[in-house]
Amino acid sequence: MSRKLWIAAALLAVPAAAGAQSSSDSAAYKQAQTLVNDGNATAGRAIVDSLITRSTPGSNAYAEGLYWRAVLSATAADAEMDYRRIIVDYPLSPRVEDVLLRLAQLELARADYDGALQHLTRLTTEHPTGSTRARAGYWTARVLFEKNDAPRACAANADALARTSDADTELRNQISYLNQRCVGVAIATNPTSSPAVTPATSPAAAPAPAPPPAAVPAGTVKDSTVPKKPMQIPAAPMDGKPTMVAGGVKATTATPSSGAKSAPAKTVPRDESSGSGEWSVQIAAYNVKSQAQAMMAKLKKNGYEARVSGTTAPFRVRIGHYATQAQASAVMRSLKAKQITGFVVKAESQ
Repeated sequence: MSRKLWIAAALLAVPAAAGAQSSSDSAAYKQAQTLVNDGNATAGRAIVDSLITRSTPGSNAYAEGLYWRAVLSATAADAEMDYRRIIVDYPLSPRVEDVLLRLAQLELARADYDGALQHLTRLTTEHPTGSTRARAGYWTARVLFEKNDAPRACAANADALARTSDADTELRNQISYLNQRCVGVAIATNPTSSPAVTPATSPAAAPAPAPPPAAVPAGTVKDSTVPKKPMQIPAAPMDGKPTMVAGGVKATTATPSSGAKSAPAKTVPRDESSGSGEWSVQIAAYNVKSQAQAMMAKLKKNGYEARVSGTTAPFRVRIGHYATQAQASAVMRSLKAKQITGFVVKAESQ
């Protein structure tokens, strides 16, 4: 997707700011959005950067800045980095619902359907009555259709329609358009369950002439290192379980495929800066330190230079200290190839 199309798509359906955001900041973000939308991207992003600089790290205001930087970013890859940082480090931000939806759209754009469903499932589980619930159901249906699971797709689409208000004409039109694929399909009793199906007809909503569904609001990202079926540790709210695993990392890390010979010794990119590097790769964040330490131990057992960062929640699990951002990015790509997804961050002070 071209840069202009990425920007135009990213600006779609940006909800009003929520939470503790000053009216002056809100006006500044709207001004930045207008500038970027009018082609003056440099000036618009400069406004966002200045607002981030004056915000306190760890605050909702800081998360709001990261959100707008992602929305107005030039590339999908840059946007994804900030989106993932929000759901890992700011799980209570009022932007989390929208961020999860946008991450799902990014995964769909690169045909990682299981990854998309992972974000959508978390959204609907943790925010069952949230403002994005109907839209999440629509996108769940689109992903399930891509997976050739029409019974569950039609069930998700019907649920989305039931949750859509009459005022949201655009979304209702998109759902109705998609519903044309459900004619004669037996609908699953639960779109998130196994494909047990009960005899049923198409949802009550009759297909209505409408334009095709909006394009995925995130540029298509060609990244061969992204696994088709990423594995994850279940994410949960503030109850002692992990708040987020960036993209997912299975407790036992990657496993050789069936029929393969015994796994060779791992070749993990090592830290060449003797602990003094300014960049790291963050894997997860926990509210309970013992859980972060357990993850660190598992990563170390598998050859990674992992550590727990932070003296208060969230306790972040990070790998390495690298002298340059490029070195850390190379490690991140290597980790993705092993089905361990993280993102590059500034390392904490030594």
